[in-house]
Amino acid sequence: MLNFLRPQPTFTESQAQRSLRLMAWEGLASGAMFSLGSGGIMAAYALALGANNLQVGVLAALPFVSQVIRVPAILLVERYRMRKAIGVPALVCTQLMWLPIGAVPFFLDTPGQPAVLLVIVFLALRGLFAPVWVTTSTSWMRDLIPQGSLAGYFSRRMAMVTGAMAVAGLAGSFFVPWWQGISSAGNEIFAFSFLLIAGVLTFGLMSPVLASRAVEPLMSLGRRSERSPLRTLLEPVRDPNYSQLLKFLFCWSLASNLAIPFFAVYMLKVLGLSLPVVIGLTVLGQFSNVLFVRVWGPFADRVGNKTVLSLSASLYMLVILGWIFTTHPERHILTMPLLVALHLLGGIAAAGVTLTVNTLALKVAPEGRGVPFSGMAGIATSLGSGVGPIIGGVLADFFSVRSLGLNLTWASPGGAVDLPALSIAGFDFLFGLAFLLGLLSLNLLVALREEGEIPRDVALSELMAAASPMARAVSSVPGLSLVTNFSYGYLRRIPGADVAIGVTAYQVAAATQAAVESAERGQAAGSDLARHVSEALGQSLEAVEDAGEHGWELAVHTTRGALHATDNVAEQVGRVTRGAVLGALRTLGDLRTVPEDLLRGVGHGALQGALEARRDPAAAAVEAAREAATELGISEAEATAAVAEGISSAVQAADDETAAAVQQALSQEPQLPE
Repeated sequence: MLNFLRPQPTFTESQAQRSLRLMAWEGLASGAMFSLGSGGIMAAYALALGANNLQVGVLAALPFVSQVIRVPAILLVERYRMRKAIGVPALVCTQLMWLPIGAVPFFLDTPGQPAVLLVIVFLALRGLFAPVWVTTSTSWMRDLIPQGSLAGYFSRRMAMVTGAMAVAGLAGSFFVPWWQGISSAGNEIFAFSFLLIAGVLTFGLMSPVLASRAVEPLMSLGRRSERSPLRTLLEPVRDPNYSQLLKFLFCWSLASNLAIPFFAVYMLKVLGLSLPVVIGLTVLGQFSNVLFVRVWGPFADRVGNKTVLSLSASLYMLVILGWIFTTHPERHILTMPLLVALHLLGGIAAAGVTLTVNTLALKVAPEGRGVPFSGMAGIATSLGSGVGPIIGGVLADFFSVRSLGLNLTWASPGGAVDLPALSIAGFDFLFGLAFLLGLLSLNLLVALREEGEIPRDVALSELMAAASPMARAVSSVPGLSLVTNFSYGYLRRIPGADVAIGVTAYQVAAATQAAVESAERGQAAGSDLARHVSEALGQSLEAVEDAGEHGWELAVHTTRGALHATDNVAEQVGRVTRGAVLGALRTLGDLRTVPEDLLRGVGHGALQGALEARRDPAAAAVEAAREAATELGISEAEATAAVAEGISSAVQAADDETAAAVQQALSQEPQLPE
């Protein structure tokens, strides 16, 4: 009768792909349900129940503190090796527990402490089941996903989940004030009750049904009989490399969750924003999360999850610090633009952190030990995420009646004027402490080793090669114009600012890569490939102001992106380079750009892209020079000289052996000057 809950020793590729789709849709349903009981909506519900800052922190901490249940869940899975039979019933209980949480106002007077405490109790009970599902499903999906596609699959799944959370959360935020506007006095709080109950009857029940239809692969026997339960749990801690990851996950989660759970409370209580505005800003962050998770996924597969985690975590710290400046000491004219920028950048950072934490925990784990190792990683993350909001709640109450001000006084014969230079109060202290602790936690990531990782500096050069003037091109993005008014050389020294600038430049290269791969799948000729590149680049530049002033940078990224595509298409570097060069020149040539700048960028980008994609750099450089020499309305000598200059600038960053090989190839090419 319950055979559908048993693992299958064999299954077809189509069954595996269908199961991955079902698990993706399950994530969508679970995400939609969770958005109705977390974030801004749960913060508003807690405030309506009469919760203080500490209780808000406890509510935010409970889903994470309860992750200690992963310990018995790991042992249960290791003993019975039936993840589906253990996980699906736990998922059913997890979703049904939202019913009593929403029903509390029907039985107790609100606002009131008994109602707050009962909601805390029910959330704690829900926490007994949710970690069991997370533990079983993570290992389950790892066995379904090919090793080289982990980041790509989780990025697509996370995009679906985030999109569902955005839609459901936004709909819920409009329902609450609508109900409160039509209900009688004293019944306003039932808006949250109806929201949670309706969510359970739709998304909550849909989630386990989808999961139950997916195939579970038979777990490897491993060395189960050789390990005691205690040894199984201590093995990840004793592994020198994995223990470094566990330390980072705990410290990072603690630091970031000192502040994150209180963003919504801060906007509702301190800034006085309405719930739809708060959820709307949250959705804005989720929107940027969905967009950039598709950037981080392929990028992580190429440069390593640790590197992307370092980049995105540092950007997140910059975002947390930025919340201090939303008041000075009250709301000001730049408060809303700054909130928009913070949510956009926060979504970008969260996409990278969430994606790479899960994938890194799986990838660094020894083969066949995914359940205990990833489970312990989840425990470390959850403990930090649980302790953080509780400490944050205590600190928020402590600093709520304290402030720090620094005033500058201008005295003149006509009188004295006080100019407030610094004003920190209440939650500002919390955000500042979170920023400092987050920076310290990033040092723990340095010692972690991941197979195939690329150093942060090298990845940054790929993410934003020549991003100094390119920073002006991203000034059309809300909030980034403030960043681009300063010298990029100084911005690089600010943790996270380098990533904020460079991610837009990377999008240009990614668009070109996608265009080349699309053309190659259709077996396009060289002229069609050039057309694909030209169209993709044109679409990428639609939202970029003053693109004509950045021809060199755009040519570099376009040609780089085309060469990256040779990782996945036929090894015809010359033809791909030819199409990319022609496409870039045709699009960028229409801008008010100096032709020689374009050609220098083409040469630089062709060589740099070939080196990054581990292709023949000499062939790419020579092919770029040949095509560029005949495409623009300048003499062949001028064109080839400009391309050679761009190639030389890229050669300077290469190792001696590569530089010598390229120089030798160029010296043998009669069309190029030595």
